[in-house]
Amino acid sequence: MSHSRSARLLGLPVCLISLAFLLASCVQIVDHSQPRGPAEPSSSEADQAYDRGDFKAAAAGYKRLLDQDPSNPRRETLLAMYGLSSERAGNFLQAAEAYRTLAGQFPGGEYTRTTSLRIPDLLILADRPAEALSQAEATYAAERDSVTRGALKLSSGRAQFALGNYRDALVAFLVAMSGSDHSTREAAQRGVEASLLNLGAGDLSEVQRQYGQNYPGPEASWYLARQAAISRDQALLAQQAEFFRRYFSSHPWATKLEALLIDPASPEAMAPGEGYDPRPVMAAFGGSQPATGTLPSLGPMSGLGGRVVVGALLPLSNASSAKFSQDILAGLRLALAPLGAQVAVEEMDTAGDPGQVVKLVYEAANRPEVMALVGPLASREALAAAQTAQSSGLPLISVSQRMGLTTGRPMVFRVFLTPKHQAEAVARYAVRVLGLNQLGVLYPADQFGQTMYGYFRDEAQRLGAQLATVDSYDPGRRDYTEAVNRLTGGKSVRRASTSYQAKVAFQALFVPDSAAAISQILPQMAYNDVTRMVYLGNSLWLAPDLARNSGRYLGGAVIPDAFNALSERPRAVSFKDAFLAATGRNPDQFAAYGHDAGLALATAFSAGAGNRAELVNALLSIRPFDGATGPFSFGPDGEYQVEPLMVTVEGTGFKLLAEPAQER
Repeated sequence: MSHSRSARLLGLPVCLISLAFLLASCVQIVDHSQPRGPAEPSSSEADQAYDRGDFKAAAAGYKRLLDQDPSNPRRETLLAMYGLSSERAGNFLQAAEAYRTLAGQFPGGEYTRTTSLRIPDLLILADRPAEALSQAEATYAAERDSVTRGALKLSSGRAQFALGNYRDALVAFLVAMSGSDHSTREAAQRGVEASLLNLGAGDLSEVQRQYGQNYPGPEASWYLARQAAISRDQALLAQQAEFFRRYFSSHPWATKLEALLIDPASPEAMAPGEGYDPRPVMAAFGGSQPATGTLPSLGPMSGLGGRVVVGALLPLSNASSAKFSQDILAGLRLALAPLGAQVAVEEMDTAGDPGQVVKLVYEAANRPEVMALVGPLASREALAAAQTAQSSGLPLISVSQRMGLTTGRPMVFRVFLTPKHQAEAVARYAVRVLGLNQLGVLYPADQFGQTMYGYFRDEAQRLGAQLATVDSYDPGRRDYTEAVNRLTGGKSVRRASTSYQAKVAFQALFVPDSAAAISQILPQMAYNDVTRMVYLGNSLWLAPDLARNSGRYLGGAVIPDAFNALSERPRAVSFKDAFLAATGRNPDQFAAYGHDAGLALATAFSAGAGNRAELVNALLSIRPFDGATGPFSFGPDGEYQVEPLMVTVEGTGFKLLAEPAQER
């Protein structure tokens, strides 16, 4: 395997891909006319060890070269590769020292800035949080790029958390959330929640007073209620709950508050931040693998000692889920097929029973050849699988939208377009692509609607847009007249015209509900003279009947989708063709999820993952995977990171609006 391919699999940035090319040819650079001593090691030996995934041997080889000839003209490159090999071998302190040496000897070098930025996180992994904090703050003071400063403050927060300085950690995490990229913000938010979880009542009250209705003021209020619930102080709990209900009734944690009042120990009342680990997941210099539209070139899997098994943990015999399960299974087999007989897919039928799930996961965990599980689907099964896989140390890629599955569970990943993905994606599209900044929301007043509203609101406001109008309706009544009248003013001026547009406060309206509800809401909006509106929806809108019956109202609508046959991306097209050839039917989103779960595993195996721990690290390190659902990766918490494709309605059918994008 060449260094260029190794770099792609590791997800290295351009400077380190260049480094890899340089190393691949470094033997030719050496002047062979000069005599050598017989004991001089060849750099190609270290290169080859790195290429086959023996990073410990590679680090030792690069170290010998550095020690033998301090004036080696390739010293900068060798130092960088010594640090990278040490890091990949898990010797984080050694890697940090190598990068420090590189910075000291080559302050303006090609790799110095990239490697220096990793030193704080490496020191945290090496259990040196005080050193990590000092390094992060010193680098932060000299850095001018806002995204990089955010990442460094994230490292400071992690170091403060590891030192037990939770108030200081909270401050650092909040700074990290400002001006950072998406992954840094998400990681910092988890740090904020974990810090709040560890603060005392006095500090929480101060945070509540300082931030009020702005983040993290409402969250501090929730944690105060939690402390009262745990201490069984019913009077204080009632007081805190009433305060939260009065001022933060639309907050996504409102449902968690109600669960907290019933049973603080229930899964539904689980405090965000539980199980938080301040140690970062290192991701091979944070670079990007270019999307190519073709399957990765899968080489020999040197890390695997023999045949391994991937378990398809699916309700294959459950009448309501069998079709979806078969699609996931077919997609999974298709993605793993290039690996041949070395990786087998084994059917593990859950029959839709959470008890059976627990039994199957425990049995699989006790079989060394089982490297990972994929599935299941339904909420209760998915939770049982996630809990058992985590406690058993068996990697699991869930294909379920149940929220919180990966939280505090490093062994659990997800491939599924969740409601959170959808609400945030349409908000981004409305603000960034359409340039709209006055948005409206009309949502069903149930847990789903309130949660979707919260996700949409937070993302829209983060991007600088305003929610000009927010209203809700009782989903049980199925009467939307009053809510629509409030939105539109309830005064129809020219009902005979289909082109007159009443003046409303919003430029686009987000309605997270089913196609059946939308088919009744839209005609009432038009009746009240809202005839040219950009409607923002969710995947529940992707029903042929909605396009046929309500298409005249939906021109320009923005609807997120995980996978669509209209996609022209090379990867999606090749997947559609391969799936049709293998099964005789066209793939749906579940087939695409199964394929992308398998693709992630196949890529990780080919990158050298030879055991369960290495598999987890590889899944987190390789980014992005060019999947059937679009370029995706796993966040530090194992969550699916993807920008969904967007479709709209044209005439009486759907039309592709935008392909999945890697940029968020």
